[in-house]
Amino acid sequence: MISPVLPSGLHTNKISQKTAPTPHFRAKNSYPAAHPLKNDVFTLSFGKIGGDLSENRIKHNAFSKEAMTPENLKWEIAIKRFSPVEKKPFETRSDFARDKNRIMHSEGFDRMRFKTQVFPLCENDMVSTRSSHVLQVTDIARNICKNLGLNEELAETIALGHDIGHAPFGHDGENSLRKITKKEGLEPFWHEKNSLRMVDKILTLTNTKGEQNNLGLTYAVRDGIVNHCGEVDENYLKPRQKALILEELTAPGQVQPYTWEGVVVKIADKIAYLGKDIEDAYKIGLFSDKNKAELKNIVQKFVPNYRGEVNNTSLINLFTADLINNSDPKKGIGFSENAANLMNAVKKYNYEHIYKAKGAKNLTQEQCDTIIFGIYDRYMNLYKGENTIDSIKNDPNPCTQNFRNWLIKYSDNKYRDSQYKNSILYDLKKPEDYKQAVIDYISGMTDKYALKTYDSAKIG
Repeated sequence: MISPVLPSGLHTNKISQKTAPTPHFRAKNSYPAAHPLKNDVFTLSFGKIGGDLSENRIKHNAFSKEAMTPENLKWEIAIKRFSPVEKKPFETRSDFARDKNRIMHSEGFDRMRFKTQVFPLCENDMVSTRSSHVLQVTDIARNICKNLGLNEELAETIALGHDIGHAPFGHDGENSLRKITKKEGLEPFWHEKNSLRMVDKILTLTNTKGEQNNLGLTYAVRDGIVNHCGEVDENYLKPRQKALILEELTAPGQVQPYTWEGVVVKIADKIAYLGKDIEDAYKIGLFSDKNKAELKNIVQKFVPNYRGEVNNTSLINLFTADLINNSDPKKGIGFSENAANLMNAVKKYNYEHIYKAKGAKNLTQEQCDTIIFGIYDRYMNLYKGENTIDSIKNDPNPCTQNFRNWLIKYSDNKYRDSQYKNSILYDLKKPEDYKQAVIDYISGMTDKYALKTYDSAKIG
């Protein structure tokens, strides 16, 4: 069994909330060669020509023919549902709007409020969570689609659900679960695929009869969710033409989304987190005036006449306007060469000074492993085959009882309520099914519930 010891000082906030003093600045030269942006693109990017974006909507009106509407040749596949949903006599919503509501009213959407975006266990309440991130991606994606003539509703729905399968503690929690699945011989854990599993088989809603049913989302939304991975550096993306069995995808970024709207969300995800992570780094005192100067120097390599601050607002405006101005149905959704190089340079800077910075997080990867491994081992020790549900019936730990209720809901057993009409996922006679049940359960936890579960069992 995996049983590391939790290091001391887990709940200590190591990062000062005050901004550090200004050190001497020295420019770095490790970024792509710069070719200045055209003045009209620069001016447009910072909103100084108010009418140009409306002109761009006319210029890019050809995207309206690519939008996911009933006229699109992909429409019938795009609106096909994974599982049936309740028919209502006076339905006023489109298929994608209904999907949006089904995502937003699910427990998985609520739990994102208490899941890490970048900084786990941060004591600053103004720092982004997974929930605020998906709303920011939604806003950017809708704006882009509005200007390009694409289906805003579809993009909004994909964006709202794209991170619903993230583990507690962000990418560190994802890494912990990936280590366990590798050790146990299970399907590798990656959050995009887990988001698909969540919306397809785990999350449920109560219908008008009081029955619990799976979300049953449309193909276009499910596809955009599982293929949202923004960790790609190529420019000008186009949707793929062929519909695939999404459950058979084996790695993130394996294929492009099926719709133009899915492509927009994929790029909006990167636009949203680059500037916001910088802003959050300032809020917790990880960034100082030195970082401001370095970031401005990076921007000026590509926009020499830039004089403003480099922050979330300016970066979103620059990248969004440049994308709208440069995207074309023949070329694809993408940026000018300079904007694309600038994005990669900022991303590189963030990796060096935020994501991989020593002491940037209150929870290290090793500590995260200790928590996640400890919970996994705790629940694996409860396994008694098909008798597991009975054997833990009288366990006084409330977290254990919550897990028992999970097993009742998602396995075939005598305690399963008749109102549960959702998918049965586990045969408790099979150890591999039980292992997957534990992985699924942990992946849905919020940060604070994972800590509560770990502490309640006095693990370590």
